[in-house]
Amino acid sequence: MTDIVLNGSLSAFKLADVLTFLHTSHMTGMLTLANGATEAYVFYRRGELVYAASNQESLRLGATLLRRKKITREQAAIIDESVTVRGRLGDIAVQQGILTPDELTDALKLQIASVVFDAFMWSEGAFSFYDGFDLPVNAVTISIDLSNLIMEGARRIEEWEHCLALLPDSSVVFRVVSTPDTEKITLTVDEWKILFMINGQRSLEQICRDAGDDVLTVYRVVYGLSANKLIEAVQEASETESEQAKEETAPLAEAAPDGDATIRQMPAEFDSTLREAKELRGPTTDDTNLLISSEAKLSYRDIVKQTVSQLTIVAGEPLGATFPLTNAVYTMGRHRDNSIRLTDVGVSGHHARVYRGPDGYVVEDLKSRNGIWINGDRVYHAVLKHGDRLQLGGTDLDYTVLFGD
Repeated sequence: MTDIVLNGSLSAFKLADVLTFLHTSHMTGMLTLANGATEAYVFYRRGELVYAASNQESLRLGATLLRRKKITREQAAIIDESVTVRGRLGDIAVQQGILTPDELTDALKLQIASVVFDAFMWSEGAFSFYDGFDLPVNAVTISIDLSNLIMEGARRIEEWEHCLALLPDSSVVFRVVSTPDTEKITLTVDEWKILFMINGQRSLEQICRDAGDDVLTVYRVVYGLSANKLIEAVQEASETESEQAKEETAPLAEAAPDGDATIRQMPAEFDSTLREAKELRGPTTDDTNLLISSEAKLSYRDIVKQTVSQLTIVAGEPLGATFPLTNAVYTMGRHRDNSIRLTDVGVSGHHARVYRGPDGYVVEDLKSRNGIWINGDRVYHAVLKHGDRLQLGGTDLDYTVLFGD
């Protein structure tokens, strides 16, 4: 590796100033940026920014093309397999007719800009410049207008700071809110994708990591969903509920079908998919490409499966009681204010929430003492299916679908 001719801290020097200095000095080489385990590499050729890369999978060219719906997952797999043998990913995409040369140029501009924009968001980190460092053998170079890149980066920094003021806690956990007004709200495909990731378990930080999109975009969408009252922050149990939970005497062993009071299970992954509708589904099975256009907007009615169901107590009191499910949301527990009140001492004051989701009714554990069990397995968040047996404390309820789209 060549000598380091410039290095410093991103908390002391603005990234825009570093990029501009390398441009005006007509430098050739590699600028490395590091923030913890995250790294980015920006390459200059005689002062022109010609290439950028990152160790983040979501910022690689293949992932960028896939996210922009320029290629399918199958095409990405073919390219990834070929690139290990023949080299440059972009060239392979053109050779195989997946992209035109102009489309490749646009994709490279987007990918390089995404790498730099991501680094603009860092509040700390370090940089080093290696003079004369050669480009990677698989790099497809392109000239980027640095002044426009920096102006857009500055705008994003300002917007990012605004997002942080609106959503300052990245550890906050959101859950979906079902209200009658949601049917009037239309969302883009990408907004639906993030909405379906919100399950009462993932934190905002985890959503940003799992979404495969840039953090600023995720924050924009999450704030929009929150402002439109489609999602809400999961609040910690009040002191009153905590005290009541301590007083609940039903042991976990009574709630567990196998009698094991020490069962531990990782929270279930919420693998929700869009409603299977022929008019919405494209030729690929990729769930991120279900709509004809990424700019399409759909209402809640277009996506959410209309379901009329019921819960029937088959073990517990009052035996045989039936609870029709036709509204958007219900709560279950021992408190009088619950939609479905259960008198079982093994049931918490506010034990569970049942709400209409994209694939039918969904049950969600509200941090109950004894948990929720479906067909003998403990769950934290799950879509209910016809014939499921739901267990809360010592009460068993059968779930029946009476009508479904």
